[in-house]
Amino acid sequence: MEYRSTVHEPIAVLVVDNDERVRQGLRQRMERAAGIHVVGVARIDDDVPRLVRQLAPDVVLLDLRGHNGAALSLCREVSASVPVLILSSYLTQEEWEEARAAGASDFHLKQIGFAGLVDKIRAVASARRRA
Repeated sequence: MEYRSTVHEPIAVLVVDNDERVRQGLRQRMERAAGIHVVGVARIDDDVPRLVRQLAPDVVLLDLRGHNGAALSLCREVSASVPVLILSSYLTQEEWEEARAAGASDFHLKQIGFAGLVDKIRAVASARRRA
């Protein structure tokens, strides 16, 4: 599997989180960040694969917590076509290994801060991964 070899500016991001406040907060902050554009926001149980095909994001930002395994399943489904950056308030080594096995490109802990998140989005968007 291979992602797009070049990333244009702005980097298109699809935010997937069940918490409306988190989705809107991330959208507002990312829209002010240079080179980042939120092309959509969704809940974990929305038709995210359809949104990925429709909106063509460079990165999917996916919350891992509180979804009874649905986030990992979704990660498996969309990571073949777009890099997935896991967002979480905490992450054990086992959870990270499960996320990697599901196709996640990287993760970001919420408490690390927004500047670090933007850096991770840029790094994930510009990386190429081959199967």
